Amino acid sequence: AIDLFASGMGAFILIAVIFMVLFAATPKQEEPDTPEAASLSCPEPEPCPQTPECPECPPPVECPETPEPACPECPEAEQPDCPEPPPCPTVEEVVCPETPECPVCPVCPDPAEAAPAPAASPAPPAPQQACPDPSPRTSLLPETDLVFVLDTTGSMYREIESLKRELHVLVGVLERMMPSVGVGVVTFNDRLQQPQGRHFPLRGLTNDEGAIRDINRFLRSISITDAKGPNPDTPEAVLIALETAVNTTFRPHVRDRFVIVITDAYAYEDEQAQTLQVAQAFARTEGQRVSAIHIRQGRDSEKYLTLLAEAGAGEFVPDLGSVLANVLMGILPRSASTQVVE
Repeated sequence: AIDLFASGMGAFILIAVIFMVLFAATPKQEEPDTPEAASLSCPEPEPCPQTPECPECPPPVECPETPEPACPECPEAEQPDCPEPPPCPTVEEVVCPETPECPVCPVCPDPAEAAPAPAASPAPPAPQQACPDPSPRTSLLPETDLVFVLDTTGSMYREIESLKRELHVLVGVLERMMPSVGVGVVTFNDRLQQPQGRHFPLRGLTNDEGAIRDINRFLRSISITDAKGPNPDTPEAVLIALETAVNTTFRPHVRDRFVIVITDAYAYEDEQAQTLQVAQAFARTEGQRVSAIHIRQGRDSEKYLTLLAEAGAGEFVPDLGSVLANVLMGILPRSASTQVVE
């Protein structure tokens, strides 16, 4: 048994050695190309040494071209539906500008009529009359400067509050009636009180929001309790306020200048003649006038303010209950002011 086992083991070893030799001698089969192998880079061939045995180098081995992957087909983009262009307006659709001075306005020619007829000779074009440019907006009044001489004693409380509320409306209306407006304010109290008055220098308000804010701030600061001291009589310190107003630095390019006195009182008897002289001297310059607005009717104050307006070539205006209406009546000519009242 041992002999047989040894003989069989020897035979197995001998056969294994023979197969190992045959396996080593068998050439290795090349694996088929795969996408991974095709994408590998081909090594560069080693240069051939220049020897007598090798006069020429063999051509280098070229790498097989890697097939490019097919690009998927893109879906066709939907073409948007373009809206049809609007039709050419017909002659009836053309609207000419509303200018009464334009008798004939140009119109769009009909394409069929615009094409020349092949047989007939071309007719001379019809003369087209050009429409004139629209006339610029005319103003009812020229550029104007206004200085309000405002009584700020206790009896004028209602009018002061009205002026505070209505100033922005007044400025807006005046800007529609004239190219530009400038406004200044002079206040006055009794001559026994201190201060006798305050002054806001004239400022052009048109297209100047800063100036409008400043004058509104000044008006809001006015109070009938500002003045300290007694006020035992009816007359007030009109003279000093009127002198300050007529000496205001007006805008040099503005010719029309108004001083508008707003009060329910009259000047002191010893100063009335002087106030009339001041108003008369101011009105000697063309375009300058002094008007008076009488608040709450009183015979003595009405008589004085009427004389003051006559001396200043201005208007005497009885109180109409509105600051806006009172001021307009004080600066408009009599013909225009009558239309405003109507």
